[in-house]
Amino acid sequence: MINILIRQIRRLGVFSFGMASMFLAVVARSGLGMTQVGHLVFFFGALLAFVLIGMGMIKARPGQRGVLEIAGFAGVISTLCLIYLPHAGVFTSLVALAIFFAVLTSTWFFLHSNLARLIGARTTWRTRFSGDVQYPAKLVWKHIIPGAAMPEDHCTGQIERYVEDLDDDDTMQVTLKAGRTGQARYDITFLERNAPTFCRFYFEGNEADGTLVDGIFSLSVDVQDRGDCTIIINEERSGLSLGSLIERWFDDALSFQHDRLVALLDKRYGPGAGISKPLSQHV
Repeated sequence: MINILIRQIRRLGVFSFGMASMFLAVVARSGLGMTQVGHLVFFFGALLAFVLIGMGMIKARPGQRGVLEIAGFAGVISTLCLIYLPHAGVFTSLVALAIFFAVLTSTWFFLHSNLARLIGARTTWRTRFSGDVQYPAKLVWKHIIPGAAMPEDHCTGQIERYVEDLDDDDTMQVTLKAGRTGQARYDITFLERNAPTFCRFYFEGNEADGTLVDGIFSLSVDVQDRGDCTIIINEERSGLSLGSLIERWFDDALSFQHDRLVALLDKRYGPGAGISKPLSQHV
């Protein structure tokens, strides 16, 4: 659960702030006669409660996590409306809920609309991550580079199979699991490969929802004197819908992949091969 709090802090922050603000606005406009200190205590109590609710939802229903940031946004809009709308008395909570669900549903449908796909298709997602991995570079390479080992050895746990191109040693097709029944397929072409310290490949293919994407992924591994290493990952991806772009930012996607890599190395090789104390940071 601590890992969820760390990696999902953006999503949890927006969700808890938006929802706590809306509830505070309802209490303040309902004429309950609370003092300013009471309002402050109520807000921070609600903030903590919604952080825990958000963490529980991400743990129980990870595939639905994207609704949290939309709910937080809807909560902020509902709060602003309550501040400027005339006093509604006992109906304040009903007004707040009506605005909240109207914004929630309209935002959800917009982010999954053809217009959102068009906006996203003209946007390139670029992100960079660096982090320490206290295992040898050859193990990092084995478990993060497609085709360096068996599909089940990949750190994401989502690779179903590799199909190598018989006419080109630098090209392969990768099939990934997405959700319970979905699949994503990419053609990967290695542009540079210098095991186990550097790799850069171009990918293009279909996301699980049918979206056509392409981009470049690169991995640099800096071997340290003590035998472990620092990894630097750069990724750019074009073609994602606006909703997917927003979700990837809230997911902190590359940091999550780093965590999965370290967890796999810990499981496969244990503390005897290195102690897992990731010191990751965005740069």
